[in-house]
Amino acid sequence: MAQVSVYVPTPYRKHTAGQSTVPADGATVGEALADLCARQPGLGNELFDAQGQLAAYLNVYVDDTEIHSLSGLDTALSGGEELALIPAMAGGSQSVRLLSPSQVERYSRQIILPELGMPGQRKLLASRVLVVGAGGLGAPVIMYLASAGVGTIGIVDGDLVDRSNLHRQPLHREQDVGGSKVASAQRFVTALNPDVSVIAHPVVLERDNALELIGAYDLVVNGSDNFPTRYLVNDACVLLKKPLIDASILRFEGQATVFMPGKGCYRCLFPTPPEPGTVPSCAEAGVMGALAGQMGSIQALEAIKVLLGVGETLANRLLVVDALAGVSRTFRWQRRPDCALCGDHPSQTGLIDYVAFCGSVMPRRGVDAPGAEELSLQDAQARLGSPGVLWVDVRPRAVFAAGTIPGAISMPIDELSGHLEELRRADRVVFFCEIGQKSQVAALVAVDSGIPAANLRGGLLAWQDAHLPWQDKV
Repeated sequence: MAQVSVYVPTPYRKHTAGQSTVPADGATVGEALADLCARQPGLGNELFDAQGQLAAYLNVYVDDTEIHSLSGLDTALSGGEELALIPAMAGGSQSVRLLSPSQVERYSRQIILPELGMPGQRKLLASRVLVVGAGGLGAPVIMYLASAGVGTIGIVDGDLVDRSNLHRQPLHREQDVGGSKVASAQRFVTALNPDVSVIAHPVVLERDNALELIGAYDLVVNGSDNFPTRYLVNDACVLLKKPLIDASILRFEGQATVFMPGKGCYRCLFPTPPEPGTVPSCAEAGVMGALAGQMGSIQALEAIKVLLGVGETLANRLLVVDALAGVSRTFRWQRRPDCALCGDHPSQTGLIDYVAFCGSVMPRRGVDAPGAEELSLQDAQARLGSPGVLWVDVRPRAVFAAGTIPGAISMPIDELSGHLEELRRADRVVFFCEIGQKSQVAALVAVDSGIPAANLRGGLLAWQDAHLPWQDKV
């Protein structure tokens, strides 16, 4: 089996994550192209017609020789050659991408919409969208953008799949638990639609990488679950003049809006974040999975409308969904001339320290985070009362006061960064919360600071369900 390098022209690079040269293996040109298409999902629709024949408008060269003057697809390869894919191009105006018969069939129900048609479908296939978070909101966003044929979807998420994610994140399966969320999402999309190229970014979005990541895409969909990331995504999009589709969910309520360049931003709606601990997270207050699907679907639809330039988007309107009451309301909002970021005389001209701005910890769980021990209920019970072991309840103080594990102290996660020195005095710290998610973040932050720490797997729900020691009204 010979390995060759393949030159990929600009129109096809959305299938190769922007790479101009990629490897392929094969004893013949045909085998090398088949291997290339297997490695680069979606590229096969560009190179071959519905009958599996090489597209008539495409020439393939082995080094400097076109294969029709050799032995066609049966041309033998010895290794080290360069294959070049050279499609026909028209000068003057932008070349029009023709849809293959299989693509026409796949997208037929939306192509017949007069607002979309064949030009609109070609526009979607040429679009690049970055989805921040592959969780409750990101999962339905990714599923519906991929189904609609958005050609390139970037996914940035440094988290791992947890079993508690599965009720509201249908991208992921039981067998994905413990693995990277972006890898799980990439497998799902590849199986769903070979036209779509997924660019995986298994990292936490931070000030140091936000502008570079977001700058490579046409539009951003925000599915983050914390205020530091929410303000970071907003600020980066304003600075880069990128449209942003935003949504948030909690319990049975959701919000969604669209921020278009020059028409206002998240800071025009909420100039400053709430005080730490005043707004609970989904891990603390819960969320209905079907609501995540509803709001994520709204985000996907708004993104498609913006990409196509059709309809009236949610720009300068805030959609509020009360799923428990079955009521939706829309509120108008306007750009603030005094906005610190997008106002007439902005005082902020770059990205800032979002942890300090929001007064809360930036989640660092996931593939790049340092490890933290996960304690089973049996191991945790065995350590209860052991000298040198500090038990830390990271729930809000009011909840802590109603009852906790005997001997535990209260340290809400939003205050954690200010108490790290205090924690260093313990031989080991065991963090816990309601279900073990917030405390997992706390344990990772502690370990990252050099503090021996562990997380109570399953949290207090599992602890109480097992009828383990409990202290009422601290």
